[in-house]
Amino acid sequence: MSVIVYDSANQTMTADTRAYCGDSHPFGNKMKIHRLFDGSLLGVTSSTPGVPEEFKAWLERGARMDDFGPSDIDVDAILVTPFGEVFLFSDSYYRCGPLVGDFFTVGSGKRYALGAIRAGASAMRAVEVAIECDTMCGGPVAQLPLHKPAVVADGDMMDGEHATDPAPDIEALTPFDPSRFSTGLQMSNQAAE
Repeated sequence: MSVIVYDSANQTMTADTRAYCGDSHPFGNKMKIHRLFDGSLLGVTSSTPGVPEEFKAWLERGARMDDFGPSDIDVDAILVTPFGEVFLFSDSYYRCGPLVGDFFTVGSGKRYALGAIRAGASAMRAVEVAIECDTMCGGPVAQLPLHKPAVVADGDMMDGEHATDPAPDIEALTPFDPSRFSTGLQMSNQAAE
């Protein structure tokens, strides 16, 4: 499976990247965290191949009740809206939330990650701990911020409180950097064409 962590204070989603086929051997790496067309962050995992991709597509189609897939879906997901509202999905198309909390974890490594967080680890380190402890987690660690930082004309970063448009610029998203991957896969958080 996986480990996915959302850190509310830092507004980042972090995950492992190991790809499995059910209880089979690992067969590469893939992104489990995505930026949706509306700027939301989605972290999604399943032991059934193809379910995360279809779940993401369902959300991007509007998450309509008449557009469900199989009724017995195997999925764990964290959805964070651009406004910071957190929703969890657990083996269902129905979301739980909005929830309030410091950290949210899903996947087979969630208990290890949450334990590391409660011991003072960052989200990044918590995912690394889950990778060390859970044989179903692995690969390089990926992280996406909820909002891309605002940059003024002189190139200085802003904290966002003076930014004129708080909505994320989804046209100019920074692509995921796969340089740490050993598989040579090309990965991106850009929508497929």
